[in-house]
Amino acid sequence: KSTVINFIPGDSVQSLYEKSIGKEIKYFFDDGRVEMLEVISSFPVFRNSYGEILVNPKGSPVFTGEFNPNGQFLLTAPDSFNGRSSFAYQMRNNSWTVKYSLSLEDFMITGLMVVYLEFDTEGNVTLVSSNPSYGYAMREMAAKAANESYSVSPATSDAETRLYDISVPLKRGTNHIAFLCEVFAGKKRLVFRANRGESGFSGVDIDVSLDEVPIDLPSGNIEIWSGSVYIGSAGIGNIAAGESITLQSIARSIEITGRRSSVTTKVDSSHRYYKNTYYLRNLSEETIDVEIEDYLGQNADQFLTNFGGRFEYVKESGIWSATISVKPNETAEVEIEYRIRYAN
Repeated sequence: KSTVINFIPGDSVQSLYEKSIGKEIKYFFDDGRVEMLEVISSFPVFRNSYGEILVNPKGSPVFTGEFNPNGQFLLTAPDSFNGRSSFAYQMRNNSWTVKYSLSLEDFMITGLMVVYLEFDTEGNVTLVSSNPSYGYAMREMAAKAANESYSVSPATSDAETRLYDISVPLKRGTNHIAFLCEVFAGKKRLVFRANRGESGFSGVDIDVSLDEVPIDLPSGNIEIWSGSVYIGSAGIGNIAAGESITLQSIARSIEITGRRSSVTTKVDSSHRYYKNTYYLRNLSEETIDVEIEDYLGQNADQFLTNFGGRFEYVKESGIWSATISVKPNETAEVEIEYRIRYAN
């Protein structure tokens, strides 16, 4: 009890300037001049012998005295203190993230951990990954748990918070750790979400799904590539092995475009009747399947279409959907007639 622990930062160029405020130091300019300058601010700002103010001039300062870059902990204890003290501390301005790259050609995904540190490490480093929805407070709790587990081999704790043990020393600055290069089972869907209200033709959405990923994936950002062309990105939370990932609307297709029109055909005392027409234009050289999704409302019925394929209507969500094959360099027209019952 009554023990106080204070941290004294190590010396830096900033601290040397702060200690020299109001004093003169020798300054070697890049053009070869050498002058004695008074330090006014640690920015740095100087005053020369003519009274002129110099702001961050190009050159190198020369300080006198000692320089110790190592920080120190100052333990102040009562006179009667006898024994041993242990404590934990947190270092700021350190961060890490994960960058993924996914190819839509073969669904190969690569992963790179990017770790930024303000210090060199000598032993293992524990990286904590929490789903973004947990917020700052929960990640702070996870960081404390990681510190407590440092002496043992950290492992994945649950689907929301994971601990990753890096067994090689890391250097001060940015460290890149490649940890993943694997082909996953996946598929790409082209989806025309027609309820966006756009009047002209626009590119349909590209959805990507990865089925039952074989390994745990820490949260991060996935860049999506089609060949050598970057088409979009999406963020993911922690994914456990065996789970599937669905990335909706990560990009818009430039080869498949769609447009929707809707007209009211009839109105009576209990229903309003509509006719929707969906235009799907294929600018590629191959036949492509496109899924149409449209919100019709939860009281829709009596569906009539101009195509022989199957469609699906989910009453709970009010979404109507159908898959259409569009031939090369053609525009498919899909019509659906339906009615909406007035709310009671």
